[in-house]
Amino acid sequence: MKTTLPSISAPIYRDSLPSTNQEFTYRPFLVREEKLLQLIKDDDNVQQIYDSLQQLIKNCTGLDVNSLSVFDMEYIFLRLRQKSVGEIIELRMRHVDPDTECNHVEDVQMDLNKIEVIRDENHNKTIELDSDRNLKLEMNYPKYQDILKLQTSQEFDTILQVLINCTSMIIDGQQVYETKDFSETELQDFFLQFNLDYIEKVKEFFNTMPKICYNLEWTCSKCGKKESHLIEGVQNFLS
Repeated sequence: MKTTLPSISAPIYRDSLPSTNQEFTYRPFLVREEKLLQLIKDDDNVQQIYDSLQQLIKNCTGLDVNSLSVFDMEYIFLRLRQKSVGEIIELRMRHVDPDTECNHVEDVQMDLNKIEVIRDENHNKTIELDSDRNLKLEMNYPKYQDILKLQTSQEFDTILQVLINCTSMIIDGQQVYETKDFSETELQDFFLQFNLDYIEKVKEFFNTMPKICYNLEWTCSKCGKKESHLIEGVQNFLS
C-alpha cells in the first residue's frame, strides 16, 4: 500500500499592521519562496520587485495585498525575513562621506528587532484645506502601485491620478462626498480647482506619512570615525 509523505507545519506568528493596527497572522518563508526573495533582492525592475513582494506576502499571510499601504508591505516583509532567516543582517559599510580619506569597509550588524515605524507627530489622514468653509480631504495611504506610477513618471496627470486614488472622502461644510460615487473626470475637475496652498497641504500629507526605517550606526575600526546611515526601502534592507 502506498503511503503519503508526512506534512511539515510552519509556526504561526501574530502582529499588527502599522497603518490600522489590524491584527494579522503570518508564517516564515518556505523553500518555494526563495526564488521570490532572490528576485526582490537582485531585480532592477521595480514592477518585478513589487510583483514578487506582493506574491511573497500573499503566500505567507493570506492578506489582501492590494489593500495594503507601502509601509504595511515593507513592515510585513521585514517581519517575514526576521522569522525566516534571522534577526541579524550582516552588512559591509563604507564611510558615508565619499571624500573621507579612510577607505576601510566595516562589518556592521543590523538588528531587525530595532526596525521602527517612524510617525510624524503632525501627520494627519485628514487634510484641512480651508478651515473657514470646513473643506477637507479624508485620505488613504498610497499603495505600492501608486508609488510605482510616481517612480516611472512625474507628469502632472500621474500625480493627479495618485491623488484621486488616495482620496476617500471630500468634506465641504456639512456635505460629505465619497469619491467612489464620482467618475474620474468629475474628480479630476474638482482637484484641478486647487490653489497652490491646497497643493502644499496635500504634499505635506505624503511627505509626513509613516515610513519603515533603521538608523544604522557604527564606528570605523581603522580611523575611529563614527558613522550613521538611515536605511529605507525593501531592497536596501537586503543589500
